[in-house]
Amino acid sequence: MDGPFEHSTPRSRTRWFALALVLTLALGAVDYATGVELSFSIFYLIPVSLAAWFLGRRPAVLVSVLGALTWLWNDHFIGGNVYSHALIPYWNAGVRLGVFLIVSLIVSRLAVALEQERHANRELARSFAALDEMRKQQLQLKDQLLSNVSHELRTPLTAVHQFVTLLLDGVAGDLGPQQKEYLGIVLRNVHQLSRMIKDLLDATRIEAGKLTLEQQPLALDELVGETLSTLQPRAAEAGVSLHAELRSDATNVHADRTRVRQVLFNLVDNALKFTPPGGSVVVRTLRRDEGAGFACVSVSDTGPGMSAGVQEKLFQRLYQEGKEGVGSRKGLGLGLFISRELVTRQGGRMWVESTPGIGSTFSFTL
Repeated sequence: MDGPFEHSTPRSRTRWFALALVLTLALGAVDYATGVELSFSIFYLIPVSLAAWFLGRRPAVLVSVLGALTWLWNDHFIGGNVYSHALIPYWNAGVRLGVFLIVSLIVSRLAVALEQERHANRELARSFAALDEMRKQQLQLKDQLLSNVSHELRTPLTAVHQFVTLLLDGVAGDLGPQQKEYLGIVLRNVHQLSRMIKDLLDATRIEAGKLTLEQQPLALDELVGETLSTLQPRAAEAGVSLHAELRSDATNVHADRTRVRQVLFNLVDNALKFTPPGGSVVVRTLRRDEGAGFACVSVSDTGPGMSAGVQEKLFQRLYQEGKEGVGSRKGLGLGLFISRELVTRQGGRMWVESTPGIGSTFSFTL
């Protein structure tokens, strides 16, 4: 690399070189006209520096030589008679040539270093852009794959659900207790797979910006009652007390009914998973003023609680706690990610408060 303008056109390089030469000769003419009264040696560094910066070291050396020769010509024919020795003008010209060459070397290296830094920054920017494009393509392919797989899985899963339900209803004949128990296990796993597929589709729509919400007036207490009624059998089976504490002044909200029910179901379902037998899960509503009227819904449990490090990661996509606490999380780690996105896109927010050994409280506003 010879200079910042190494990729410039030959015409532009010629112009810069011609400018440096003309400027050097012009300084020589002014120097000659003023005679011995003034010294313009410092100004010869201007064309040298221009040549070094814009054209590189070699053109700067030529300009330096021209500047030294111009100085020698003036010094020899104008001021030669004032020196005690005839070689002094040549000595002066040699010293100035050395100074010019040093300056040209320093300036050209600075120019090359700056251009190398700019080139590295451009390459780095291109690399980041390429990586970002690759990441977007990977996400697009992944989301497309998830969407296609999810849609393909729903058809056979629906068929399994229908036929298992028919068997449990006795349409194909009477079943024994053990057969009903086994089919019940199948049906529960079918429901779990259905929820996973639904979560995959929702996560894909969220990241693709295709999630639609239909916000309208909503009676929050009715929705809480419906959700708890659905999950009461699950709570009874787990030996966990499930009840609600509702405030009458926090019942009417403006939100998407289906999505709020999905959020509430996810939070209560998670609370039941991690609450040991004999514990309790409480759903509360209250009014919260955050610059405007907001209703706040909280789901509290008496589970094992979570550390601060877990709380920071809890709402990340695909995050799972592993084996911390009671039992292990069953699912894809998308429920809380989707729930927070659904709340955020409706103008609210979601957070968690937890103390290890005491329990956790998940809250969101509408």
